[in-house]
Amino acid sequence: MYKFSILLMFVLAFSCVGFSSTGLPNEISNIHFENVTQTSVDVVWTTAHPSTSQVVLTLDTTYDPHRLIPAIADPALVTAHRVTVDHLAPYRAGTGIGQYYIYVVSVTAGGQMSTAPGPQTGDGKNPLISMRTLPTNFAGTPNMLVYTSGPTRAYTGHDMYFQVQPILVSGPVAHLYIQNVGGYNNGTDGVVTGAVNNIRVHYSCLTGNKTTNDANDQWLNRTLGLGYCYMGNSDPRHEVRLRVPANATPGPYTVTLTLKSNGQTVSVPYSFTVVQTPTSVQSVPHTPTTIPGLSTWETQMVTLGNKWCTFRDQQDANGIFEPPYGYEGTAWYYDGGRVFEQIDDYTSGVLNQPNHPHWQHCAQAILYPYAYYVVDIHAGMGMWKIFSAGMAMNYWRTHLSVMTDAVDEEATHGLGKSQGYIDPLYVREMAYSVNALITNAQLGAPVEPMLQIKIDKLIGMMIMTAEGTGSTGGEVHPFMIGLGADALSRWYKFSVAAGTPDYRVVPVLKSALDTLWATNWQGPTIPTMNYNRFELPTRTADDSVLNNLVSQGYAWLWYMTGDEASQQHAYDLFSNAFHCGKDCYDLNGKVFSQNFALSFDTVRLLQNNGMSYTDPASNIFDGDWPVTTPPEPKYGSIVGGSTVTWQTYVLASSQVVYGTTTAYGMQTAVSDTSGVLAHSVTLPGLLPATTYHFRVKSVDMMGNASQSADQTFKTP
Repeated sequence: MYKFSILLMFVLAFSCVGFSSTGLPNEISNIHFENVTQTSVDVVWTTAHPSTSQVVLTLDTTYDPHRLIPAIADPALVTAHRVTVDHLAPYRAGTGIGQYYIYVVSVTAGGQMSTAPGPQTGDGKNPLISMRTLPTNFAGTPNMLVYTSGPTRAYTGHDMYFQVQPILVSGPVAHLYIQNVGGYNNGTDGVVTGAVNNIRVHYSCLTGNKTTNDANDQWLNRTLGLGYCYMGNSDPRHEVRLRVPANATPGPYTVTLTLKSNGQTVSVPYSFTVVQTPTSVQSVPHTPTTIPGLSTWETQMVTLGNKWCTFRDQQDANGIFEPPYGYEGTAWYYDGGRVFEQIDDYTSGVLNQPNHPHWQHCAQAILYPYAYYVVDIHAGMGMWKIFSAGMAMNYWRTHLSVMTDAVDEEATHGLGKSQGYIDPLYVREMAYSVNALITNAQLGAPVEPMLQIKIDKLIGMMIMTAEGTGSTGGEVHPFMIGLGADALSRWYKFSVAAGTPDYRVVPVLKSALDTLWATNWQGPTIPTMNYNRFELPTRTADDSVLNNLVSQGYAWLWYMTGDEASQQHAYDLFSNAFHCGKDCYDLNGKVFSQNFALSFDTVRLLQNNGMSYTDPASNIFDGDWPVTTPPEPKYGSIVGGSTVTWQTYVLASSQVVYGTTTAYGMQTAVSDTSGVLAHSVTLPGLLPATTYHFRVKSVDMMGNASQSADQTFKTP
């Protein structure tokens, strides 16, 4: 172990050459690691001035904080710094487990912050220090640790989840057995002590389980009569579901799990407090006032909306096709289709400037290819790329069946179907998945039982944020909390309509948003949330465009309760959302949709109107708007040669223009005029050993024309 540690320190010392601290010049030096084990490491550095000590641990080089150690910086002012980082996992080659990246933060008595060697900026000039723990000693004496994290507040009549992570420090890989106290799979996977013991405990091995059947969460060893979890070459994350009955006595409790592996028995206690679920929402009379910054928002809404609609049209005309997510210029992210549908509603119903054909075209330019793509891949994409509301809003206007098909795919297939982790880092992903399930039900699909599981988990994540607990130590990007608030406010309306109001939502959101405001609001001198407290130089002016992903949460709290502080918070965020360090007009399409996706509902709520733009009643069927979006070729599917093949998402004709230069000069006859999805065209008159340029062209059944960008192939 000692030899390995010295070798690792040598590599890191070499890697630190040329690194400089941000903040005070040459403030931080001599960063290295000592006492490296399978589960901990000492991070050591020196500062020129006496200052505080804190380490930021990340899982990759995007510098998004995974955990702050300590959660609140050590206030002792020193020049020789040492912070022990524990609760790590042993390194496993090929899995990414045990691979971490760090930077350090020190603040002087005068409040001057310095960081080193980064955090990494967008240009990649400040790479983080790579750090690996020692690997598991598979030949050693069995030694297992168990980490836990989760909310410490449980509500009567509802399930609460917390995370369990077994860590194999040494010994061979073996199954993890759960001591089922009263029998397998009957809610007795732990012993609860407290006021009463009618809380049921269920240990789940599979957070990716796509069913809601408890029997699928463990395997059964019939010989031993115990449930067990398969343990492969990774350190898994399991979870425990606490089923708290409606008649549970409020107060403190502890659940103790008994886990066995390789002949080793580990007792795992987890403490929590049961609180009484509210039976109503306490509200005081409240009257809306003039919303500051509203006219600026209205002007930018139309100006920027036209800009990014035109840009998408220009991309289509030039044959530049991007996948339905990942390219920021076309405003896919944060449901740009929803934004355009809301612009249509607002300009028509509030500003009295109806222009339905134009704004519906803008919405379809995003939603049409996106919906076909989702259906084509069965929603096999990351949960942060799931945008369901815009497609539902478009369906209510056009009755295009592909929109409902795509929403159903997002709700019932792909990663969105899995249960997800109990970790505030995944608030955004859980929120998008919840929205897809709610939207699908609004479109007439049966309510998925998975929705309740995800709601309980999302509520737990928000409680963890309020408590500053879990793997993140409370460090979650503010806009992700805003996205979680959006999903939970939609859920509250959905539960009220179903006759079973979930009164947990109001106090949970209030505690999370109050904590967020106390820790991240920088006003009045810098009137925005602090979206990365450890990046120097800060980008707070540019980041203010994220404010409107947060403002809706505070507006909803004011609408529900009349809390004047929440109203003022919403005003502060909304009125400064365009407080950009550069002209907001120059911001990209992704930022455009960030700024407007939730802000329409912010305005409605601050005007004391509880009807969301995503409610079915707000989306009246307007008639069959024609599809004006060109039939984009499937991304990356064009193959050139003597026969050119490609695919489109919609039925369309086939034609190829080609030649030895970009002037082309030759073209095939138009074929497949009745429309096909798979296109194949043979090119006549080709010369040997010659490079040809070509474009494919397709026209759909509505007469919309499309062509690809220039491509080349060489004949034999």
